[in-house]
Amino acid sequence: MNNRDTGKRQRIIDSAYKEFSTKGFNNTTIKDIAKDANITPGLVHYYFKNKEELLFSVQNDIQTKYHRKYGTEETSEINPTEVLLEIKSRVENDPLLYLWRYELYSLGLKGEPYQKDVMNILQTGRESLSKPLQKFINTPSKANALASILLACFDGLALQKILDNEFDIDNAYDLLIEISNGLLEDK
Repeated sequence: MNNRDTGKRQRIIDSAYKEFSTKGFNNTTIKDIAKDANITPGLVHYYFKNKEELLFSVQNDIQTKYHRKYGTEETSEINPTEVLLEIKSRVENDPLLYLWRYELYSLGLKGEPYQKDVMNILQTGRESLSKPLQKFINTPSKANALASILLACFDGLALQKILDNEFDIDNAYDLLIEISNGLLEDK
């Protein structure tokens, strides 16, 4: 794929991300995505055979961006407090990320055909947290458990902030950092 094709494909993915996150997957049409991307619907179908393929292309794009952010660092270079603060900043800097996640969860909760894919997305998220945690927690099962708890906290705190602008996410994250640091120091 040449750079021009890559640019158009990325515009479609970016538009689909925005449309799926704000309108929902089932309420978004290929025409909506094409209009937002300023291209024809036929061009969307040129790059993606259907809306489902586009849905998971958006997810792969998001995962690639966030995994690239931490995947290149050695776990010894990762500062847990900085990571938690960066995750907290996503709620304010990219609220669509959480709207996107909730849309995926909703699709997965409704069963087939998305349940297995959403389960894999959650598993990948837990694994991406668990791997660096194992540097601090020598027991893999405890690192996995903490990763599960942290993932639930991130999603739950973001949901509260998105729904209630008065929610004190700073105070909640300060306590989450304090609890996490205490657990990581106690190993």
